[in-house]
Amino acid sequence: MTEVRPLRHFRYAALSLLLACSQATPSPAPAPYAPAQEAPSPAPTPYAPVQAAAPVAAADPYHPAPRDTVDVAEYRAWQQYQLQCARCHGEDAQGSSFGPSLLTGLKPDGNVPTQTEFLNVLANGRKDKGMPTAAKIGIDSTYFDGLYQYLKGRSDGQFHGGRPARRES
Repeated sequence: MTEVRPLRHFRYAALSLLLACSQATPSPAPAPYAPAQEAPSPAPTPYAPVQAAAPVAAADPYHPAPRDTVDVAEYRAWQQYQLQCARCHGEDAQGSSFGPSLLTGLKPDGNVPTQTEFLNVLANGRKDKGMPTAAKIGIDSTYFDGLYQYLKGRSDGQFHGGRPARRES
């Protein structure tokens, strides 16, 4: 047999009483003595029902809405970038402590200003700087053009950081 704690019963009784009070409608106050010819006026109810406010959708800081819409090829390239490249070059291609920023590298005065040079770096890597080939890290060559378009758009300011929306074409 289990021991019953009196405090638990007290809490249960208090909660039951609060629930009963909140659900009960208040009874009108007794009318004062009135002569028989006058009808008693109903007393105003002291509690008016409260209208519930419509729920407001709170902004989700962990899953912001996409600010850009890209083609399917660029979206797939963004996915590959997140899977294979972001660990070194940063989530938004802005660089990290050991991988350079691709946004500055793809500018006209950067290290890789043209698409041909970008594709050459992907195909051959940069062994002197620790950059493996795309094949070694698992990027299929079908994503190269989309990857360049997406990163070049980020470099030129056409696209913002974060997850883009995919345009169905």
